[in-house]
Amino acid sequence: MKILLPFLLVFIIVLSFFNAQITNPFKEDFQGKHVTNFQQEYKESQIEIGMVGDVLLHSPLYEYSSFLPSFQEVEKEMQGVDFLLANQESIPAGTSFGLSGFPNFSSPAHIVRDLKAAGVDLLSCANNHTLDQKEAGLLAAIESMKANEMPYMGAYKSLEDQQTDRIFEVKDVRLGFLNYTYGLNGHRIPEGKEYLVNIIDREQMKQDIQALEEKVDVVVMSIHWGEEYALRNNETQKELAQWLADAGVDIIFGHHPHVVQPYEKISTSKGDTHVFYSLGNFFSAQQFDSTNIGGIARLQITKRVVQDKVMIRIENPSFIGTIVSKGEPFKVSLLEEANSQKNDWVQQHVFGE
Repeated sequence: MKILLPFLLVFIIVLSFFNAQITNPFKEDFQGKHVTNFQQEYKESQIEIGMVGDVLLHSPLYEYSSFLPSFQEVEKEMQGVDFLLANQESIPAGTSFGLSGFPNFSSPAHIVRDLKAAGVDLLSCANNHTLDQKEAGLLAAIESMKANEMPYMGAYKSLEDQQTDRIFEVKDVRLGFLNYTYGLNGHRIPEGKEYLVNIIDREQMKQDIQALEEKVDVVVMSIHWGEEYALRNNETQKELAQWLADAGVDIIFGHHPHVVQPYEKISTSKGDTHVFYSLGNFFSAQQFDSTNIGGIARLQITKRVVQDKVMIRIENPSFIGTIVSKGEPFKVSLLEEANSQKNDWVQQHVFGE
């Protein structure tokens, strides 16, 4: 028995060491969000989320029978993102409403099909052009999205549709999405049908955020805000971004200015919130300065689970600059390849580096 005691002692020490490694596998510099659940095994998942800016089909873009040739040069980058959003700003009401550009857009339904083929996973639909073709046009657009099995948010066919959470699980990471717009260019929502479009309303937004964050690992906000053609985010955007961060939003993707605006990381008591204030135009035929430049904003999300702890870390923000070039057809190209000097400016403008 005395002979066995040293061996038993060594065995206990080794077992205690490995148990300590399993109990606390997180590095000290892992400063992500902590969530409690009942997982027992250690597991790590990592994904990349991203969003492209405004898809706004002016003439001659709405006449195209296919948009895939226009996206061909950036398709690899789009499909390389695990979950990709796009702001479908011109309503894809279809030919029955007559195809048109500004001021009241009506885009062909097959833009939905081709965005999906190019790599888009979710369309953000709350913007100032959502009701350009009134309720009927919006409902027709939603039917096109459903027919193409394209998820959408921000605009809805019914109250039940609006109250259905937009939650997607990607490699064990649960993502929850919300989408609102500042207004509708003077178009009025029919009385009793406020569910048609999400309008920025802080009381309602707070309720939506709180309800969603209990069900997901990451809350993502797509928001239509800011001043058109302004290269800098204004004080209203900054104040609302801080409010959203305090409310529990983890990632904010902004659009509406039609030009690229800076990125910011906001620190709160709940953790960090990553804000891309404006992604610019991804595909449009606007003629104003810098409106042909946009990009793909990306963030890396890491989820670590062990025993009763979940830790979420969001990091490595990046921006792949893109540019729309005129031709037959108009094409979206990588800005770095088309104009490296302008791409350097965009990177400095976004990240201040």
